[in-house]
Amino acid sequence: MEHEELIQKYIQDSLSEAEKTQFEALLQDDLTFAKKVAEHENIHKAIKAAEKQQLKSHLQQLETTQSEQKPLRTPFQKNTRLAIAVVLLLFFGLMGNYIIQQANVNENLYATYFEPYPNALQPVTRGQNDSDLLSIATQAYEAKNYEKAIETFDLIQAGFDNPSTEISFYKAMSLLNLGNEQESLDILREIKHRKTRFTPQIYWYGALIHVKFEENEKALKALEYMDEIQTTFKSKQRAIIKEKL
Repeated sequence: MEHEELIQKYIQDSLSEAEKTQFEALLQDDLTFAKKVAEHENIHKAIKAAEKQQLKSHLQQLETTQSEQKPLRTPFQKNTRLAIAVVLLLFFGLMGNYIIQQANVNENLYATYFEPYPNALQPVTRGQNDSDLLSIATQAYEAKNYEKAIETFDLIQAGFDNPSTEISFYKAMSLLNLGNEQESLDILREIKHRKTRFTPQIYWYGALIHVKFEENEKALKALEYMDEIQTTFKSKQRAIIKEKL
């Protein structure tokens, strides 16, 4: 099980016995995992605290308003006020749980279906000319040295009046692999209407980024466009994501 999914199930208190054993082992032995758990717990606590504060403020405002309008309360009015408080508490509690669960769904979908796109620009072979910029860029990309790949892609693009769509796509992929989702999305938006063999991939990774950003309508729109152009790329995964969103 992916670490992210394991943490989400821990937050939701839905771990199985086997998953609890795995979780506790990771928590003890993996410092990075432990830090991620702490981050998720802090986010969860912050959301709960915000809900309570919002409810408290609302009740105080309600009490002040009722005091000004009707200084004397009958037993019926007191019961009504209590009922309103209970309803509001339930509402904010359910809303908070929904927000957390939806965020968990999006994070899990992204973690499950994101994978780096392989090098299809130029095959990397032994004895390749290391002075050729495209060779350097593709070698760096395959070696997961994405910073160097981006730097070299930029050098390649600097030599053209009209930037190469394919080079731009792989720069976006390099940024995405480094966790720079917004920068990657900006490039994908810029090139998505250009004619290229990577059109399905551009819309797929754009949709995944929108999923991670919890922009479900934009994600669905990108996936629906892939249906319209009748591409088979990630067809099963697309269907699952559309059903989840």
